[in-house]
Amino acid sequence: MRMHEAPEPLPAAEALPERCLELPGGVLDAAGRVHRRVRVRELTGADEELLFERSPGGGAQRVSAFLVRAIAAIEGLDGPIDEALTAGMHLGDRDYLLLRLRQLDLGDAVHQVMRCPACAKKVDVDLSISELPVRRLADPRPAYPLCLGGRELLVRLPTGADQQAVEAIALANPAAANTRLYARLVLGVDGAGAPGEDAVRAWPAALRTELNEWLQEQAPGPDLFLDLGCPHCAADMSYAFDLYAFFLPSA
Repeated sequence: MRMHEAPEPLPAAEALPERCLELPGGVLDAAGRVHRRVRVRELTGADEELLFERSPGGGAQRVSAFLVRAIAAIEGLDGPIDEALTAGMHLGDRDYLLLRLRQLDLGDAVHQVMRCPACAKKVDVDLSISELPVRRLADPRPAYPLCLGGRELLVRLPTGADQQAVEAIALANPAAANTRLYARLVLGVDGAGAPGEDAVRAWPAALRTELNEWLQEQAPGPDLFLDLGCPHCAADMSYAFDLYAFFLPSA
């Protein structure tokens, strides 16, 4: 089941009218309407201070607080722009906003220095934010029916709140973090209710892998995987660009 349109590159920052952005996923209101047009503010020194501030909530909570400040309005959506709203946004929409805000206020070019794992030499990595492809949901819904591993699942896409719920445990045990995440995202199994963590822990590894692959393939947002080869020894240096490490500096 494919839910998104063909990936497209991010547009150039100067092509945007009045700092309006089009979310790749969108915010669903209580009536099921999708709201995608977001107006963002210009970043200030206060925003920079917030990004540098260490908080017990972790990176996901900092992003939620930052987006409350950065989002001026969501077209057609009533109610306040608060942390409940920004934490409930698709992960890909949050990533998209971080990238676009960086592009708008600090420029399109990103420079990093990496070390080749094969020859240990330093490699300069230059990329343009506007060249990163973006997956856009063609049919946003609160949840999606799937058939995986011979079971009928009802699954929603992950949000900032889900990331915040698992990010601490993910550092110590990624598999345990997946168990908690899947228990949050799967709303029904074979017509019954949502499974608990014990039930998800007992799932066959193949089913968990299928669900993870579906989430990776279908979730909206920028594709942060960079195809890179070492210019010194030609070794493969492809990696997933760590947006949070890049955008959320350590104090």
